[in-house]
Amino acid sequence: MGEDEAEDLLRRDASIAERAVLHLITVPLTDGQFDALASFVFNVGAGGLQRSTLRRKVNREEHALVPAEFMKWVWAGGRKLQGLVRRR
Repeated sequence: MGEDEAEDLLRRDASIAERAVLHLITVPLTDGQFDALASFVFNVGAGGLQRSTLRRKVNREEHALVPAEFMKWVWAGGRKLQGLVRRR
């Protein structure tokens, strides 16, 4: 795969994540909030956001509770991953 093809795939995947946020989040977001949620969806999928307490807290505008919800997403394959802990 060439660099151009890889960039096209990345753009398509990012666009899918952005559309999912626009569909699932019903309240206004800052650019930073939107970007954080799009990055989240890019990594865990739209279904992860759709079923999450994170989505409910964002849509209820419970801003103070949102960071703790992001911190719950540090597990993969039944193990807590330090790389995800650092990123959150």
